[in-house]
Amino acid sequence: MVDADIEKAKRNAAKQALNFLGEASTIGVGTGSTVEKFIDVLGEEKDGFKDRLFVASSYDTMLKLSKYRFKVLHPITIDRIDVYVDGADEVDKDLNMIKGGGAALTLEKILTYYSMEKIFLVDYTKLVSKLGEKHPIPLDVLPYAVSFVYDLLIRKGYNPQIRRPTKGKYGPVVSDVGGIIIDIKPASFNPVALERELKSIPGIIETGLFIGLADKVIVGYPDKTSILSKILK
Repeated sequence: MVDADIEKAKRNAAKQALNFLGEASTIGVGTGSTVEKFIDVLGEEKDGFKDRLFVASSYDTMLKLSKYRFKVLHPITIDRIDVYVDGADEVDKDLNMIKGGGAALTLEKILTYYSMEKIFLVDYTKLVSKLGEKHPIPLDVLPYAVSFVYDLLIRKGYNPQIRRPTKGKYGPVVSDVGGIIIDIKPASFNPVALERELKSIPGIIETGLFIGLADKVIVGYPDKTSILSKILK
């Protein structure tokens, strides 16, 4: 059942994001339900963005942008992105995030890292006091290494689960870069230390921990938005 307030909140965040695109000529676009609202808002304002270039983090986003006849580039054809816009599954007080609910975490992190400005859109239910409260941490794992990685994660007590689709094709969920998605739920963890540990394990392509990557997080509510910005230390 769709929650009308959450849908309003997502759309409010999406509309607010337009104010931060400025004169950006190349715009990266993430994946997910809030990003879908952002693409719809772009489509409604198409005349103002028809000459912009877009880079998609997934085939799903590429198809949605193409529906509005936007110009979509393959990441291999560019070396930088002016502004990147994406959603998140969880955001903590330091703007650290869990992403990857749509299984596009590897390309999302690549596009985020190489963008000049990184803006994330969430509805108010995605704010948490600590990461892992509501969502597992997705891992993009090389298929050849799945058994090794899965067994190691069990031994570490990270409660791994190979993600399965809720409908459609049988078998594990495969990412846009060909990895198999494993979700983990450590009992407790330090995000920075866990990211470092997971990235040191051969076979793990990328993690859904986005640490220190957001410049701004636009939080949508049913009747307003708020903007959280990175605190420079």
